[in-house]
Amino acid sequence: MNRDNRPYSGPVEAVKPNPTATFGPPGEQSSGGYSSPNYHGEQQSVHSPRNHSGANRPLYDFDGAYSSPDGNGENGYYRDGGEPPEPPKHPHAWRRRVVLIGGGLLLLWLLLFILPIPFGTITVTGSKNVTVSDVMAAGNIRYPINLLQINAGQLEERLQHDLRVDSVKVTYVLPLTLQVNVTERRPAAVVATQFGFATLDAKGQVINIGPAIEDTSATIISGIKLGNVLLGDTIDTPVIKGALSYLNSLSDEGRKEIAEINVGDVNQLIAYTVDGLPLHLGDTSDMDKKGPLSENMLRDVKARGVAAQYLDVNVKAPFIKTP
Repeated sequence: MNRDNRPYSGPVEAVKPNPTATFGPPGEQSSGGYSSPNYHGEQQSVHSPRNHSGANRPLYDFDGAYSSPDGNGENGYYRDGGEPPEPPKHPHAWRRRVVLIGGGLLLLWLLLFILPIPFGTITVTGSKNVTVSDVMAAGNIRYPINLLQINAGQLEERLQHDLRVDSVKVTYVLPLTLQVNVTERRPAAVVATQFGFATLDAKGQVINIGPAIEDTSATIISGIKLGNVLLGDTIDTPVIKGALSYLNSLSDEGRKEIAEINVGDVNQLIAYTVDGLPLHLGDTSDMDKKGPLSENMLRDVKARGVAAQYLDVNVKAPFIKTP
């Protein structure tokens, strides 16, 4: 029908599809070309949105190495021939592992501190009289030995109160050893007391008391008798301090040569060698010099074969008395 509602009597033409028709995204001008079939059997132009630039860009970074199927029945593949990349791991996983390991070590450390678990050994060096049992008793250490439960500083302090110990050093030695290095008090002299004999160290401290002389290696100080002395007492008598000063100035070999020192006369101390040769020491002055002088005079007597009656150990004018 026409605009006047009258029937149209002209020729009728059928509308045919345009094979060159194309469709493009909005804003782009379509151009001629042939369409290609899509996966659903429908016609698709080369300028369709499916083939638009950017439509084939990878959605993820790891898709760039992947080749999509070509439409001929072949599956896609990775161009480098490898396997698909693993998904990214949790970025904080290593922190959790560190926390777990640290917590386990801390728990183990606490258990070693609290529970009676054997952990290490104790050794004693430098002493024949102080044993491991003595060290454990001084430090209130029980079996099994656990080094983590031992206070090295406190153990040193307690061992210093042992009269047999002159000095002590506690150290840790790898792998698991507590080493106690002890310097013993050496007996320097023996003095008679009211009830027996007292053994003195080089500083005049009483380190042993007994009814008889037990250590024959110590020099006897005669001519004096002490009162009631106790273990740990320090003797401050001037003549005894002078005799000890003389003994301390001798070498180890020279000390072995002196068997006795008589201090009955404070102005004329006399030392006797193991051979019975008297050494007149005079008073208690310059005792640290008279020791080395005595050793030189004794060596001279032995070298010359002199039959000496006594040696006058005078620092200013020493001489050897002969018959």
